[in-house]
Order: sequence, then C-alpha cells, then structure tokens
Amino acid sequence: MATVQNVACQADVSAAPGMTLFTGAQSGAWTAGPITVTPHPRLQVGGVPAVSGAACTFTFTGVNGANAPVTGEETVTLAASATKLRDSAAGLLLTGDHANGVFGNTLQVASARKLRTP
Repeated sequence: MATVQNVACQADVSAAPGMTLFTGAQSGAWTAGPITVTPHPRLQVGGVPAVSGAACTFTFTGVNGANAPVTGEETVTLAASATKLRDSAAGLLLTGDHANGVFGNTLQVASARKLRTP
C-alpha cells in the first residue's frame, strides 16, 4: 500500500521566537535569524529539493534589573525523524515536525507538498 506524506522544502520551514527571557534579563525579545536548511541529496518534490534538516539562530536583546544590556543566542536544530520516507542518504522533514529550544524558540514544518512511496 502506498504511503503519502507532506514533505518539506525550504519554504515550508518557519521559525517562531520564544517568550522566555534570556538568563539575567528583566525585559527584551528574541529575533529569528535566517533559516538554514539541509537539502536532501537526491529527492525533489515538484522540482524543488526536499529538506532533511534545518537550523536557526535566535538572538536576544534586552536589559537586566539595573538597565544594563543583556544579549544572548540560541540555535535550534531540526533533524528528520525515522520514517518510511528515508533512503540511505537521509530522512525527510515532514509536516508536523518541530524542535523547541530552552527559551521557547521554535522551528516547525507545515507543508502541502505530497510525496508518495510504493
């Protein structure tokens, strides 16, 4: 029986900044940097390379109780889990895959790109 999954390409991975303040901060905010993806070495969906992993570095800017600057970074990495959609080279990111950092920063996948396996 065929398996149909929604497979991620670069545009299907998004980053959401967290709400937890960086250590020592009294106020501030996280900002997502660019998302770096790892394209699958062989598979494409609709002519676009499928993605087997992604990462994003989030940057925090804020102040502590003495109004001194507080800055920080957190890198969140999302790797493909073990699924039937895998070959010897790498797995694939699928809709619903996500990774959370300790400060609530998140990478998530939402895709409508269908890939069918025999």
